[in-house]
Amino acid sequence: MSIYKKQFYMLLILIIITFWGCSNYPTIVEFPATANSADEVQKFSSDMQSALDRQIDVLSPTSYEKAQDALDDALSAQERGKDPEVILHAVAVGRAQLNEANKFAQISHVNMEDVVIARQAALTAGANKLFPDDFKKADENLRAVTTDVEENKLGVIAENRPILQQEYRDVELKAIKKNNLGPAHEAIALAIKEGASTYAKQSLAIAELAVNNADAFITAYRNNTYAIQARSADALEKANHLVKITRSSKAGNKITSEESALMIEKEQIKTQDKRDELAMERSKSQDMAVETRYLKSDKEYNQSFETARAQFEKNEAEVYRQGNQLVIRIRSLNFPVNRSHLRGENYPVLGKVANVIKGFNNPTVVVEGHTDSDGSKEQNDRLSVERSQTVSNYLISSGVIESEKISTVGLGSKRPLASNKTAEGKAQNRRVDIVIDL
Repeated sequence: MSIYKKQFYMLLILIIITFWGCSNYPTIVEFPATANSADEVQKFSSDMQSALDRQIDVLSPTSYEKAQDALDDALSAQERGKDPEVILHAVAVGRAQLNEANKFAQISHVNMEDVVIARQAALTAGANKLFPDDFKKADENLRAVTTDVEENKLGVIAENRPILQQEYRDVELKAIKKNNLGPAHEAIALAIKEGASTYAKQSLAIAELAVNNADAFITAYRNNTYAIQARSADALEKANHLVKITRSSKAGNKITSEESALMIEKEQIKTQDKRDELAMERSKSQDMAVETRYLKSDKEYNQSFETARAQFEKNEAEVYRQGNQLVIRIRSLNFPVNRSHLRGENYPVLGKVANVIKGFNNPTVVVEGHTDSDGSKEQNDRLSVERSQTVSNYLISSGVIESEKISTVGLGSKRPLASNKTAEGKAQNRRVDIVIDL
């Protein structure tokens, strides 16, 4: 081989390597010379905060971190009085990385919507401040999975999703209990420190029982805010009463007992009790009315979830929780190209879906149709609607659900599970999801 041919092939290899590296790096769109660097930095900073609010930092951690680094570079250059083009270039790099972060975050969000909902619920409960170590651990585990998603390693999602969701639900529950029962626990601890175990055994038992009952109620009905507040207030009242009785009994322990102290106080509040009796009855009735909206405890819900998941083989469908919804993501529903009619091979898995729906008490169901990105938007939207309607018609005809309890939606290619750049990714994106509202 001549030296010229060797040089040619070396140059060709270099070009290929360079192109390959560039193809995996986001496209940077530079700003025009007329752009105001200060304005662009401010806009980008605002967009980064918005991304943080949308949990992009954990849904696409690598790209988000690179975008944050670019923002830091832009702010540093601005502070040091660098030329506007230097500042604008840093912003352009950051925006390119933020675009990548948004793209991967969408894939993570669609694949792990139940985890995102659980994390947001934990944040709303203040878990990140009340139990920072537990919340940080859950975030680290989530970032480990979403980092793999950024590398198109989507196989880790199914295995880790229920674990991640449970981690956030656990820390959310701890935060709800801390917020509602923390003052009662503190009052009981104070009473014990002042001698409640000796001077107010009966009142201590009553207060601890009220707290334990409220704790158990929160475990079963964490979303029943009104009833939780009522039970927590009752527990706090009994805990504060314990402190009062402990001090009263302790101060007069030579001439009276806890029982006599209780009797004295009971006489003092008898009149108030009469006035409050009717109001308390109304409150209890309201509690019961609210509780009927939460018929399933977490234990019962988990049993229903496990029963539904056991219906399907791994290659048929994936079942997961999404708040108070159960989602069946059908993997083996294969439609003919650009068609919406069912094949014979589709009926077994749809029969299992029908059995799951039948097992719930007249639920509301939404059938979501999805496509890959091939074809026009109009074509994909139409096809996804038709396919979801086909599945809906089958479920109605099977007799497990009435037509007014089921609806359809065609989402086209708007919510991909994987990249549409590969045949495997496109196959994952052509799907039907069954969302059961419990």
